[in-house]
Amino acid sequence: MTRALGPVGIMFLSFSALSPVVSVYLFGAGIIRLAGTGAVPALLIGGALAAIVGLLYAEVGAAFPDAGGVYPSFTAILGPRLSYPYVVMMLVSAPTTLAFSLLGFADYVRVLAPALPEVPVALACVAAAAGLAVLSIRTGAAITGLFLAVELAALAALTGVALFHPARSLGTAVAHPLMLAGGTLAPTPLSMIALATVASVFTCAGANWALYFAEEMTDAERRIGRVITIISPLAALLIAGPLIVALLAAPDLRAVLADEAPVAAVLRETGGPVVAAVVSAGVLLAVFNAIVATIMGYGRLFYATARDGLWPAPVARRLARLDPRFGSPVIATLALCAAAAVLMALGERVLLVLCSNQLILEFLLLGLAVLVGRRRGRTGLHHRTWLHPAIPILAIVVTIGLSVADWLDPDAGRPSLLVLGALILVSFGWKELRARRRVPASTGRRDLDATNEAPAPHQT
Repeated sequence: MTRALGPVGIMFLSFSALSPVVSVYLFGAGIIRLAGTGAVPALLIGGALAAIVGLLYAEVGAAFPDAGGVYPSFTAILGPRLSYPYVVMMLVSAPTTLAFSLLGFADYVRVLAPALPEVPVALACVAAAAGLAVLSIRTGAAITGLFLAVELAALAALTGVALFHPARSLGTAVAHPLMLAGGTLAPTPLSMIALATVASVFTCAGANWALYFAEEMTDAERRIGRVITIISPLAALLIAGPLIVALLAAPDLRAVLADEAPVAAVLRETGGPVVAAVVSAGVLLAVFNAIVATIMGYGRLFYATARDGLWPAPVARRLARLDPRFGSPVIATLALCAAAAVLMALGERVLLVLCSNQLILEFLLLGLAVLVGRRRGRTGLHHRTWLHPAIPILAIVVTIGLSVADWLDPDAGRPSLLVLGALILVSFGWKELRARRRVPASTGRRDLDATNEAPAPHQT
């Protein structure tokens, strides 16, 4: 792929994909409804964990900058056998995550215009977003950068209004958290704060998005590590910070916690209806921008796995093609969008279960990859994570905590863990079947059906 991006372009695409505004208004709203002001300590802890563990992406990404995100690093360091379940999980998670985002976009549009039908709005969104996502990487970065400016302005408006209308102190929210129970305010149980902390880790993470575009960055081995080191803590700050100040500014806490859109309710009560309407328009643009960047990133995942021979040969040859005009994986991108359009039929609840298990396996392999890579000399040549080995060990501990908290959640967390376990078993079985047939990598540079011996480090 063409190396055409600098650090600024990578940051535009990464922040557009992780979308602080979407995280605050959509995912953050779920955390607030779950724990009330108990979301404040949850965001402080979860945001810090996401920021720290996210630094590990810098080390593995600098060692193996590739279009496939973090999976090429896992394959090169840990070997195909351990990385294979993660690749299969991501090939399932990518279109389901996109389908969930498309339905979320349609829901938000229908709040502003209730007469519009959900599915046609979602299909129109994916068609428009795909049209932008298949353009050249420089054009895509420029477009998402413009949308990102609007998104950050909307976030700044929320933060500024909330800061000038404090209703309670940080110490009060941490020491005496309250939630809505049976229509009245009651102390938030520690178990709910723990679940909110898990959700906060998912919400505040996102440094991995930079790796989907690493193959198109100039001098990526030397520069990508520093870029991710900036993205990881800044993303957590831009997401956790506005959510915390919004909760501290809620004038009528009971009314805000009862609202389906608590963050928007805070803005409406403190800034007025005009400011709320303008920011809502910015949020809608932010959701669309996130969908464009998500399609660009996951389209490159489809492309990279096809190039590495994971797909059947006839399919791989087509998905691994780059458009001669734009230099982008057009066929892989359109295949991703088509799969997401079909998966929307499953509904938001099923999609949430299918796509909410990514970080558990990813954090586990990330911690193992840095520990093994540093010991074997496969990582750390271009960028080293601070405080080694404390941070990779922390990633493994966080994985255990996320798994326990998910198992205690019978509605979404436990089914998600069961789906993850099933995907791992299926992936091992599929890998053994392909290994016996020894299907060669038709276009590939990395044979994912090889033995568990990791390949030597390479420069992309």
